[in-house]
Formats: sequence, C-alpha cells, structure tokens
Amino acid sequence: MRLADQVLNQAELLTGELDGTGRERLRLLCAAAVRALTAQLRDGLSPEDIREDFVAAASLYALSRWGRGEDIQEFRAGDLTVKKGQAAELEGEALALLAPYLKQGFAFLGV
Repeated sequence: MRLADQVLNQAELLTGELDGTGRERLRLLCAAAVRALTAQLRDGLSPEDIREDFVAAASLYALSRWGRGEDIQEFRAGDLTVKKGQAAELEGEALALLAPYLKQGFAFLGV
C-alpha cells in the first residue's frame, strides 16, 4: 500500500464516516501532510524508514489542518470533534512524534 493511502486510511479511522467531499478534502490534506513532513526529515531518512511513526504523525498533522484558516470554534469530521485550540495540539503531537527524525529547528517543544 502506498504511504499516502495508508495515511488517509488512518486519518479516516480517526474521523469516522465522511461524505465524498469530506473524503476528498481529507485525501488532499493527507497528501499535503506527507509532502510537508517528508521535507522536514533529516537528510538520508525517508518516510519508509520510519513508516509506522510517519503514518501516525502525518494523519494527525492532516487532521490539524482540517479547520485551519477558518474562523471556527469547532469542527466535526465523522466521529471526531476538534475544538478551537485542539488543532494546534494535534499538530504538536504529530511533530513531537517525529521529533527524533526531524532536521534541527523543526522539533516541537510544548509550552
């Protein structure tokens, strides 16, 4: 199975059932998450080298982007509800999971 498909499958498990538009939006977010996180990996390291951690992080990262840029208090994707402020927490969890594998300057530090 391709990496992007695996990320999408895991993200769908977290969101629950989506309609066609929601699934397509999630697919685009997952593909973008794979590209963004791959670019941040240390030189010589590929997503395949850390596949399990990468898939988990990329699915969380994609979900953190679901409501980004919109003035919303919460969003719902299937069974998953994320309230304002929680999207940043999902992104932080994703980056913390990959922190040992990221280039210097990309590690997430909580506050």
